[in-house]
Amino acid sequence: MEKQWSADVKGNYREELLNDSADNGLRKMLFGMGSLSLGELAGERMKVALEANSTEDEHDCFSDNTHNSHYYNEQGIYNVYTGTYKGVSGKELSGPSIADLVAQKDKKAAEEIQKQFDTTRSQVGELVTSAEKNNQHFDQLIAAGNAQGNALVNDTIMSLVAQTGAIERAANIVGIDSLSPDTADHEF
Repeated sequence: MEKQWSADVKGNYREELLNDSADNGLRKMLFGMGSLSLGELAGERMKVALEANSTEDEHDCFSDNTHNSHYYNEQGIYNVYTGTYKGVSGKELSGPSIADLVAQKDKKAAEEIQKQFDTTRSQVGELVTSAEKNNQHFDQLIAAGNAQGNALVNDTIMSLVAQTGAIERAANIVGIDSLSPDTADHEF
């Protein structure tokens, strides 16, 4: 991994990325965000487990840490969109963002898209609250007969689906069309 990002190595991913067009880099960022939000988080990591009511399909089935895996995946999507990052030391970093690009083109849409990102991050945070404050971990939330837990997971899935729509909207506003995030063959 280190060699793939080293400035001293020729022909690595870093060189490929830096030699690519800014538009294609932006497309890759938005595609990755949308695919993680929709196909991976909403689909493979939540919908599959919920529909099967199967702890075997839980992302971190042995560590009971699925809530954090989901939350920090969502936080990563949020960070890329907003150009912000808070390190483990608490130091906050910020820089140019996709949100800035969207706001330059359509301020009202940027506010609506940001609101969806905030809503989804909060919704995924409810999984953390459920596990850490209410002692209801993801495997319990997806259990058959746990209507309240199932509803929480389903609400989170639907929020991720809505966030993906916001990502596609942002892409369109900045001139990236036909984004088509990976659904991992799920229908929402």
